[in-house]
Amino acid sequence: MGSLAGKIAIVMGATREANMGQAIANRFIKEGATVVVSGRSAAGLDAFAAQSGATSIPADVSSRDAVFSLFQQTQEKFGRVDIAVNAAATPQYGPFEDMTETEIDEMLAIIFKGGIWFMQAAIGALKAAGGGAIVNISSTVADIMFENHAAYMGAKAGLNHMTRAVANEFGQYGIRANIIAPGLTDTPILNGTFPQAVIDAFAREYPLGRITSVEDVANATLFAAGDECFMTGQTFHVSGGLTLRRNPTTAEIHRAAAGQG
Repeated sequence: MGSLAGKIAIVMGATREANMGQAIANRFIKEGATVVVSGRSAAGLDAFAAQSGATSIPADVSSRDAVFSLFQQTQEKFGRVDIAVNAAATPQYGPFEDMTETEIDEMLAIIFKGGIWFMQAAIGALKAAGGGAIVNISSTVADIMFENHAAYMGAKAGLNHMTRAVANEFGQYGIRANIIAPGLTDTPILNGTFPQAVIDAFAREYPLGRITSVEDVANATLFAAGDECFMTGQTFHVSGGLTLRRNPTTAEIHRAAAGQG
């Protein structure tokens, strides 16, 4: 019997093939959980559900009504929610001086406000279940520097602090809220964007010698979601020790991309 046998879990942000959300959902299913996957792309969710056994309920995390409907539909279908994982995010890259209002609004809508809606809906469902776990997937750059990612870093840092506030206020209901903070993570999208030399430049800053994998993220999330986790309001840095060092600078990344690093 798996460690999540009998648990009902929602995993938001599982639309892209082999991303963190899908890795987490697969890990939960392997441990016996019934998993509802969500996100904006119904096609991506349905494809994943067909091969994994998850249930697909599309929802846009930036819409409060959609997120509350997701939790309501899950409760109606399965009777309860025990675990709520929010892996929704959107990237932003560019010089600080060039950030536009549209880019900032996107970061706030999906990462920060979306995190509020997700935790608000989760709290009601978890109260009804007698407690459970909220896990927000954040990033190491909420705590350490990475050039040209200011809006993303700020939104993730806000999500982290808000998660701690939820942990403090709602622990009395048996609700735990924790943060998983990966470093640069090996996904199909990453491999299609960064040449291997750039990935190697990041890996050199990791004391354990490689960047994060989606399986690393899934394993840490499994612990944070499980009943054996007597922790709340904590940040789990799943980064092979990156926070002991630093991310490469923009100049170092460009040199690596040009074959000079």
